[in-house]
Amino acid sequence: MKKLGIALIALVLSACASSPATWKGMSERDIAAWKDIGFNAEQAQAWKGAGFNAEQSSGWAKAGFNLENAQSWKNQSFNPEEAKSWKTSGFDVETAVESRDQGLTPVKVE
Repeated sequence: MKKLGIALIALVLSACASSPATWKGMSERDIAAWKDIGFNAEQAQAWKGAGFNAEQSSGWAKAGFNLENAQSWKNQSFNPEEAKSWKTSGFDVETAVESRDQGLTPVKVE
C-alpha cells in the first residue's frame, strides 16, 4: 500500500512538472481559498491531485508536512495534529501505526 501511495504521488508530481501549472479546472472560490493559504497554482494542483482541499492542505502544511509525508500519514487515518505529535516524538508513520494499534500514544522526546 505504501509503494502504491508513493507511486501515485510521483505520478502526480511528474505530471505537474511536465507542464506549467495553472489554475485550470478550479472555480474562483477554490482559487481564492488556495491563494489565501499561500499556495501557488503548482502547489494547489499537486495537493488537489492527491485528494486534499485547501483547508486540509493548510493544516498539513502548518503542521510541517510536505505533500508526500502528509499523504502517507493521512492514508493511515492520522490528522495533521496527531501526525505532528507522533512525528515530533520521533516516530515514523509505520511505527506510529503499530504503536497506535496497541493503544499507545506518543510521548515527546526531548
